[in-house]
Amino acid sequence: MKQFSGKRIVMVGAGNLAWCLSSALMDAGHQVVQVFSRTSVAARELAYTLNASWTNKASDITDQGEIYILTVSDSALSHLISQIKIDSQIMVHTSGSLDIEVFTSKAKNYGVLYPLQTFSKTRSVDFSEIPVIIEGNNRDSEKALLTLGKQISNKVFTLNSEDRLYLHLAAVFACNFTNHFYHLASLLLEKKDLSLDLLIPLINETADKISVVHPAKGQTGPAIRNDQNVIKKHLDLLSFSPGIRELYEVMSRSIFSFSQKE
Repeated sequence: MKQFSGKRIVMVGAGNLAWCLSSALMDAGHQVVQVFSRTSVAARELAYTLNASWTNKASDITDQGEIYILTVSDSALSHLISQIKIDSQIMVHTSGSLDIEVFTSKAKNYGVLYPLQTFSKTRSVDFSEIPVIIEGNNRDSEKALLTLGKQISNKVFTLNSEDRLYLHLAAVFACNFTNHFYHLASLLLEKKDLSLDLLIPLINETADKISVVHPAKGQTGPAIRNDQNVIKKHLDLLSFSPGIRELYEVMSRSIFSFSQKE
């Protein structure tokens, strides 16, 4: 493979990750030359901020990029890969759960560039503090992706697909499930016209604490104490929602069970 500079990027996808990653790449001196999205409005909006061309047709994706970063959903990726016509350029996906072998027989040089963070295009993030997980199908691809990763982040790691899948699973528990519980908490507060702002200091302290105290040691609340009086009161309040009530019971049992193993 020819010497890779990575200066010409093609962004395949125009969602939250594409917005944040494109910005970090531009700040690092790279040029996003084209944006693809099946939704023309999304492609055009992102391309405008990057001074790049755009297309909503996979057949019109340029072959003049050096690296093609696919930020689309896992379900859309396999079909889209076969529609991108390139030669020796590098094609990467950004998924935590998809095996690198999805590219096999569809590209010569390929890999993974997985930023471990939750993204919203309306919120700026400090990419230098985001762990970026790298995997390449050969030495040249991996070297090129490590170089690219280190240009946008101070925390770059090489993991194989199996280890990355475990990391992604852990991230689902730490982020997606946790955020869902924030949503449920907000619904409970709304029943009494209370503001979610009341929980912000608690949420922040809980998150900050795990940097100095292992979660197993930092667990508090009625479940770890097996305080059945409090638990019963909470379950009674949740009678309006069998689904939330079941979650409370399952989580309480899990917390107490794991506390007995420590």
